[in-house]
Amino acid sequence: MEDGLFYSESALLNRVLFYSDYNDINIFVEDEFKEFIYENIFQRMFNYKIKINKILPMKGKKGVEKAFQEYGGAYDGKPAIYLVDGDFDLVMGKEMISSPNYIYLEKYNIESYYIDEKAVLKYMAGKMKTTQKNVSEKIQYSGWEDMIYDAMKELFINYMIAQEVFPEEKNVGISPHTFFYKNGYVNINKVEEYINQLRNRISDYDIKYDLYKRKFETILSGDTTKLVCGKYLLASLSNYLREKADVRFKEDDFIYFLASFFDIKTLDFVKERIVSIINARQL
Repeated sequence: MEDGLFYSESALLNRVLFYSDYNDINIFVEDEFKEFIYENIFQRMFNYKIKINKILPMKGKKGVEKAFQEYGGAYDGKPAIYLVDGDFDLVMGKEMISSPNYIYLEKYNIESYYIDEKAVLKYMAGKMKTTQKNVSEKIQYSGWEDMIYDAMKELFINYMIAQEVFPEEKNVGISPHTFFYKNGYVNINKVEEYINQLRNRISDYDIKYDLYKRKFETILSGDTTKLVCGKYLLASLSNYLREKADVRFKEDDFIYFLASFFDIKTLDFVKERIVSIINARQL
């Protein structure tokens, strides 16, 4: 609000872009050595019209929290944004920071957003030297998606149980490849082995399982795309595509391509928050 005027969302963004000399932002993230990926994502988000002063990796969520406690809404004289993974925080009822500048992803982590069929088809068309239509028929993406999310849902519900009961032990941090064959398919035996071992160690396992399954269905509306860690999805998808298409590629190159072409509108909630923060500093 300024001089009695109310700005629509699009008008606010245009106004922010108009003040381009002043809208440098600092973005704190968890991931180390991925500044170039985040820079790419945020440049896409704002169509290269907002200057990013710095991407600051903090080596995990606790590091981001510490930075927020120290710097608050501004760092180095510029607006500060703190972007962290959703993890299991919402479903498990963990304490979460409430601030316009502190943004939790709605999915498990940033990699979870890269899983985008159109981006996958575009990448594989280049690798297979054929049309995206032919790629689609060859790789059967929807079949992979159904397979991976169905199996990973059970694993990640159990990871929440493990995180509550045995917080000092690895859960999501277990190597994704533990649960996949070399062709990217889920090794159901390995998943069941993990779940059975967990069940045998917890006397009230069934109660906890029912609790977290209900929370997943109510808080996340049963949306498995918000539950599963993107690193698991990418590990499976990379090997699945190599096997299906009989091509070779580096996983890092594949991931960077997906980060460059996934549907950026899935992060509109982040964009809107940043726009409102920058605009507030101009008033």
